Amino acid sequence: MPIVAPTAAQVFADTNIPGVPSSGRKKVKKLEARAWGAWLESFITAIGTSGGGVYLTRAQLFADLQHAENDSAWVIQDETVDFNGIYRKTGAAGAGSWTRVADLPYSVIVAEDDGTGLPNAYNAVSSQPISSSAQVWLTILTTNPGSPVTVSFNGGSPLAIKTNSGNNPVAGGLPPLLIGKVEGSTFRLASDQTSAALQADIEAVFGDFQKQYLGAYSAPPTADPNGNPLQEGALYWDTSSKTFFSWNGTAFEALPFGTVVDGGISDAKLATSLRNRISIDGGTLTAIHSSRAVGEPVFMGNGLVDGFGGDGGINAGASSGYVLDPSNGRVMNSGNPIQQVDCVPAVSLGISNSGWTGNTLRQRFAAAKVLQGGTKFRILFKGGTSGAIFSAVYAGHAASGAAFDGSQIAVTFGGGSSTLTLNANEEEWSDWMTYTVTAGTAFMVSGQCTAGGTVCRLNPANPDYSFYYKAGTDASGTSGSGYTASLSDLLWVEEIEVEQPATTANIVLVTAPFEFTDFAPTQLKVSGIIEALDSLALNTDVTIEVSRNGGANWTAATMTQLKALGPKTYFETNIVSVTGQPAGDDIAVRYKTLNQKRCYLHGQRTEVNA
Repeated sequence: MPIVAPTAAQVFADTNIPGVPSSGRKKVKKLEARAWGAWLESFITAIGTSGGGVYLTRAQLFADLQHAENDSAWVIQDETVDFNGIYRKTGAAGAGSWTRVADLPYSVIVAEDDGTGLPNAYNAVSSQPISSSAQVWLTILTTNPGSPVTVSFNGGSPLAIKTNSGNNPVAGGLPPLLIGKVEGSTFRLASDQTSAALQADIEAVFGDFQKQYLGAYSAPPTADPNGNPLQEGALYWDTSSKTFFSWNGTAFEALPFGTVVDGGISDAKLATSLRNRISIDGGTLTAIHSSRAVGEPVFMGNGLVDGFGGDGGINAGASSGYVLDPSNGRVMNSGNPIQQVDCVPAVSLGISNSGWTGNTLRQRFAAAKVLQGGTKFRILFKGGTSGAIFSAVYAGHAASGAAFDGSQIAVTFGGGSSTLTLNANEEEWSDWMTYTVTAGTAFMVSGQCTAGGTVCRLNPANPDYSFYYKAGTDASGTSGSGYTASLSDLLWVEEIEVEQPATTANIVLVTAPFEFTDFAPTQLKVSGIIEALDSLALNTDVTIEVSRNGGANWTAATMTQLKALGPKTYFETNIVSVTGQPAGDDIAVRYKTLNQKRCYLHGQRTEVNA
């Protein structure tokens, strides 16, 4: 019932206006005292006739099951505000559980700033416990000097004060009387803040904006719109040249700037002809992709197309494991990124079933439900109407019935805890667990229920989901002996996700043969640019081989780093003799990556000697 009588704080207040000594000492009015006492007597009588009691926390209530069925009890000072309320007992004395059935009968709660808080952190006290279902009237002694702002009721955890629109109040924005409600970790006001403080804040922001953007002018301005000196970096729009200008501290210069910061230009912004050039120790090598002779005479040949904009210079039939990136002029490893997919699709759990405290529960998922394989998994659990606590949870592939196949592992929560706590109708993910999940193989989840004991049900039932239970603690046991099969619509797992690992292909890239008609090549040398994404060892993780007969025979070259170019490496090989190969004049180069190492090949060239 709502409180119609004054509170004890009002009846026995020290001053006529709380917190204002100058208002005079307050005398106790008998009419108010009788009204308050009558309410208190009816409150005590109501609790006594129900066979219940008053508990400070929900944990204390849940620990006391020595009540008959349908007894009632109140929880009034739990730090989790939503736990406060009226509860009803289910089950005989010494067994069963408590279920929250109603809010505490306070529609309006009066609280006062006790003056012990810090700036922007109020401490408040109230005669009644704070409830998320009640409206709170909070009187503060001083407005907030800054932002964000918090309030702590009756020594509880600080709550962030938010305006009705969900924002932090501005400095000086809180009025003397705040009206609001507790919403989780937030005290949300029924109204926004004082308009004067908000107006000042908006004006300050607008003033800062005018210093940065001056506006549109036909000639360069000499001051900002408020007459202040120009600030470095200030912009204006020139209506004559249709260009933005920026103040560099001395003069205006047009955008884009003539001076670019180091590293500020990407490959995509360079012309193709410029991107295909490279500077080494002050010298410029043109066409890094092409071929030339080591000595005289000089012969040019096309080894790979410019910047890998296409595969015209690649022998596609002899190559594998690569992907062209034409927009960036490079070749990269093919493969797939890491994926997270559903192993067991999400199911809707909307009906509860209780009484599982002291039992080990096992949920089996038929092979047909394990749609994906991977190297990690995590599980989404859901509690019933009053929740449940599991002291240990195990998961892994199932054998027959309720038995594991022996590969089960312990499942953890919240970064390593073995305990799963499901509040009423709460969903909770486990940690990601390292485990090889095989698609099309039955999977099982097992847990020891130690409190609460309410899990959900699948509606309608599905024979692919099997539920087993057994009295005692057997979550980690492999054997399914002693378990009883229950209704197939019982379920406490909503979804299982698996992580599929990334795959990286090794590259084999062979150039299309290019022919020398004037002489038979005897020596070859290769150079180029590699950008490593993983730690890369030349001649171990990436190799170069050369051929003078179109790829029928290959001779290995030794790679060395000539110069580091940021994340890229300019490499060259030794001068390789190919006289041991059968005679030929069709030059080919084979580039390989090994050990699934990722890298980009930006270009290569071949030098040939007779």
